[in-house]
Amino acid sequence: MILTTMVFKANKLPLFLFFFFLCITSTLALAHHQTETEQDLQREYHRCLQRCQEQKQQPGQQQQQQQQCQQRCERQRQEQEERHEREHREGRQREQGGGRDPQQEYQQCQRRCQVDPRSPARGQQQQQCQQRCEERRQEQERQQQEYQQCQQRCQQQEQGQGKQQQQQRCQQRCEDERQPQEQRDNAQEQPQEEERNNPYFLDEQSFKERIKTEHGYTRVSRRFSKISNLLRGIENYRLGFFEANPSTFLIPHHLDADAIFVVVQGRGLINLIHQQDRNSYNLERGDVIRVPAGALIYLINRDNNDKFQIVSLVKPVSTPTNKFREFFGVGGENPETFYNTFSDEILEAAFNTDKKGLDSLFRQQRKGGIVQASQEQIRALSRDVSSSRQRSPKWSRHSSQSWRPFNLLNQRPTHSNEYGQLYDVTPNDYPQLQDLDVAVSYHKINQGAMVAPFYNSRATSLVVVVNGEGRFEMACPHLSSSQTQIKEGRETREQEQKLELFDGPKSQRSSITKNSLHYSGRSSSLHCGIG
Repeated sequence: MILTTMVFKANKLPLFLFFFFLCITSTLALAHHQTETEQDLQREYHRCLQRCQEQKQQPGQQQQQQQQCQQRCERQRQEQEERHEREHREGRQREQGGGRDPQQEYQQCQRRCQVDPRSPARGQQQQQCQQRCEERRQEQERQQQEYQQCQQRCQQQEQGQGKQQQQQRCQQRCEDERQPQEQRDNAQEQPQEEERNNPYFLDEQSFKERIKTEHGYTRVSRRFSKISNLLRGIENYRLGFFEANPSTFLIPHHLDADAIFVVVQGRGLINLIHQQDRNSYNLERGDVIRVPAGALIYLINRDNNDKFQIVSLVKPVSTPTNKFREFFGVGGENPETFYNTFSDEILEAAFNTDKKGLDSLFRQQRKGGIVQASQEQIRALSRDVSSSRQRSPKWSRHSSQSWRPFNLLNQRPTHSNEYGQLYDVTPNDYPQLQDLDVAVSYHKINQGAMVAPFYNSRATSLVVVVNGEGRFEMACPHLSSSQTQIKEGRETREQEQKLELFDGPKSQRSSITKNSLHYSGRSSSLHCGIG
């Protein structure tokens, strides 16, 4: 059973969410070692940055790719330092019987805040980090002073028969009072690492760019079972993002996977060729369309100003690997056409042309999978299109209208009041969802409102927040009851992580969590309780 609660801050914008429902079931020696280890970590960090610089000098690398490389170096450095610091602290506590050095931990914390000047993470973020270090040091000094005073009171007790046992019990009480506090402090000390290790939270390392040009990109999540064994139930699905700049298009290709596309921003067009049918549809925000495996498609951003953004749920058809890829027929060096797999002799015979003709057909494309289009090209590609906003006959899986997109925002809300609206589309409404066993819903939650706690024991939810700011809480079944105290400390604060899944201004930056997988248009916090 999954129990979820969403509480949202009062701000100027309401929160907009799309849901995918998958209906499936010695001290000196230690100090010397620590110094050497820190030096090793620093050397590894600089080697990582050097590799990023070398990548920049290679043809085809862009500034954004270099920044992403530097960010990965920074994350790896922080993770290694945090892990080393924990191991060192645990070893010192075993040697000394407890206690921490606030000044040493303060210095280590400050070093973690010293971001390399080549890294994009600096300025206000660094100041906030340093402020947290100072607050943490003051709190540790206060706790240490209380612990020492407690031990002094035990030492001042009169010695004599039976007094030694009382003194030992007194010292044990001091230790017992200190350890729970340290556990809570350790939980608060590493919020970012907890979210990185949280199986329901997906950071940018969980996604891989499949197509990238100056005009747009596609990104796809790794297999969920590779992220965590707890997600094996949805390992046959992937989450994807597509973004195209104004007046651009994704060249024709097909996938060896079924997909559900949900338009979250902009106005576009999809051309879909499946078996003997060729259909073109205008797409707008709220449109849901299924793209069957093997269908030849291309996507166009027909707007002159706004970006065109799609969230997709993908189910590979190749088993047992559950891998999939994009296959480009008309391609070249970038993207590479799948016809390059065959020998020239076979292609010359198949297309009745010579090698020069093959080069003209398949080996001249070098601009990437997403390219700029002129207005004349867009008008030519947009002929004979239909829209999901037009009236259509009753839906049927086998009718000529079966591939038409379904706009859930045109339907009557399932729930609606002054606090927001809920729209949804199920296989009963749109039969193309039946084979994938998926439903899609859209929530608009007004400022200051919340969704009451709810659960659904027969569905897994992937939640994609496309705009707004709020807080998300859920019961996490994998946590044991022994983690209750840590959980109490964690739930008293917000944990924010930002991830640019959709490039753009701050209002479009995002972070992700899973089950429900939470893609946030501004910032989000994920709190796990005991399930």
